[in-house]
Amino acid sequence: MLIHNKGNYVRHAAGVMLVPGTNNVSEKDWKKFSSNPIMKEVIESGEVVAHEKAKSTQDFNVDGAVELVKDTVDVDLLRQWQEADDRKTVQEAIADKLAELQGETGDDE
Repeated sequence: MLIHNKGNYVRHAAGVMLVPGTNNVSEKDWKKFSSNPIMKEVIESGEVVAHEKAKSTQDFNVDGAVELVKDTVDVDLLRQWQEADDRKTVQEAIADKLAELQGETGDDE
């Protein structure tokens, strides 16, 4: 399942680590993570969101998929989505994010 860590911090509980952005987590690990008392508060605040039925960007409308892509730093996950989702806007967002992560944005800063 896809877990969206909307915060700026790595969240770690019950042997499960969520980096900022989208994380692909097994249902078993999510149950362990979400049962932690501190993480329950983080989840209730909306900082960590479980998309329990979602497996890829295809399970979201275009805007939702682009939001996930823009907030994801896992290159392997982005490449999986790139292969699975043929919507032009999503493909462009994935290409832009991969370029950003690989330092190919063209910015001279």
